[in-house]
Amino acid sequence: LMTFPLADQGHGFEAGGVKLLLVDVALIGLDSFEVFDVLNTTDASTFSNKIKLETIGLILKMELSVGDNADPEMVTVTLTMKDIEIDAGLAIAMDQDLLGSLRLGSIINTSRIFFCILSTIHSAGLSEFIMQIGDISEFSISGFISEETNKQIQSITEAFFTEYKQMIVDAIPAFTSTTIRPLLHDILQVLMDMGKGSQCPEPNNSLEGLVDFRDLFLSESRALALLGRGTSPYGDLFRSLYSVLDRMMSASDENGMSEMNNLIAALTERQSSVDGDIYFPGDLFAQNVDVALNGLNAKIDFALSDLRVSNIDSLGAPIKLLQPMMSESSSMNNSLSIGVGEDALRTSFTLKVNGEGDDVQVNNELELGISLKNMDMILELLAEVQEYPFLHFPLKDLLNMDCWLATVVTPVLDSYGLRIDEADSGIVLRELAWAVAEARIDLNCIACSSPLLLDMTSYLSSQQGIEDTTLVANNVFAYVSNLLGGDLVQN
Repeated sequence: LMTFPLADQGHGFEAGGVKLLLVDVALIGLDSFEVFDVLNTTDASTFSNKIKLETIGLILKMELSVGDNADPEMVTVTLTMKDIEIDAGLAIAMDQDLLGSLRLGSIINTSRIFFCILSTIHSAGLSEFIMQIGDISEFSISGFISEETNKQIQSITEAFFTEYKQMIVDAIPAFTSTTIRPLLHDILQVLMDMGKGSQCPEPNNSLEGLVDFRDLFLSESRALALLGRGTSPYGDLFRSLYSVLDRMMSASDENGMSEMNNLIAALTERQSSVDGDIYFPGDLFAQNVDVALNGLNAKIDFALSDLRVSNIDSLGAPIKLLQPMMSESSSMNNSLSIGVGEDALRTSFTLKVNGEGDDVQVNNELELGISLKNMDMILELLAEVQEYPFLHFPLKDLLNMDCWLATVVTPVLDSYGLRIDEADSGIVLRELAWAVAEARIDLNCIACSSPLLLDMTSYLSSQQGIEDTTLVANNVFAYVSNLLGGDLVQN
């Protein structure tokens, strides 16, 4: 339910001694979104927005007066619609420099975000608003002092509604474009005026320690249970976002698969037109090598192209990402399983190897695929982030990884780049484990001149080949885990 007070704006009309003043407008059903495709740029200052909802209701409260001396009556008009499609154009004149200079600490309380954003907007308007509906399920008018009047009005509206409902449904697009759009435009101006009267707060300068992820991500009671401060020192923005993420990570379907797969499928479908796949067509890497070894002189060309990662939407439940830990302010647990279910996580690409030399000529083009079934990853991460630079982080640098790294505690290193004092400071991969239940390599020759490749194809697809590939994959994962968690990478 969202309500917009309009009593002071003078929206209404007067005719024949009858006054009708719009007091407020309320929207219900805002939790029934089916499509929410918003803020798509059409030009430098205009966003197109497409929204679909299963149900939405409109409640208009109006003050009705008949004659100069009559006491006003509060009349309520209720309208409920189904299968709504909205196309809206939003024109905004925003100061990009002001927006970029906003600090993260100013918007960490969700109640202040609106006012901070408004402080960067010079003007805003609704350039287009067209709504189409599938059906009207309810229409009523109530609130008259006389019960008999209420019954008569209801009887009239029901008869009118039955006779002309389809005509009204057909007229909604034109009505919303010519009548509702100006009204919503005025409501937007009211919100702008309300917001500009409030201040965008400055970040809290008293916080100069390390960010406590228990207080950043969890509710006060949960943070306190893990021995955090439990006083919401970082507002509720990150806590709200993490709460949504946590619910998605914990939820599962009837097959034990994570509900996160639905989100991943939708995002990847935009990139590759296939649910769960990301695809990078064309050449990704090419290299020419001259070989001169023990009398062998040859020129070899390597090329890698058409990379595809498939079945990313194969996550098992539950997933744990950035999970705060007991008695640890800067440490977080992470774990997930991928390649769960019927389809394994698969990476494939086209590999070309062409070589020519003394008595040697090789021309091979093949599709190489690596499939990983039930791959588990566990990571304990230490990230010591300083509170002051975190809260004063400018929004313009949100996508700059170097700026984020600058908020992390810098460990003291000697002239060789080794940590001098405490090993666990800054960013540290404390625990990293990585294992797969089954690994398989599939090789498809497009044009191969090497007979050995054909022999490899049959071996790799055999049970012994799968077992050997799985063993090698787990050995590689163990080596990479030790490397990433060792002194070489940490220093």
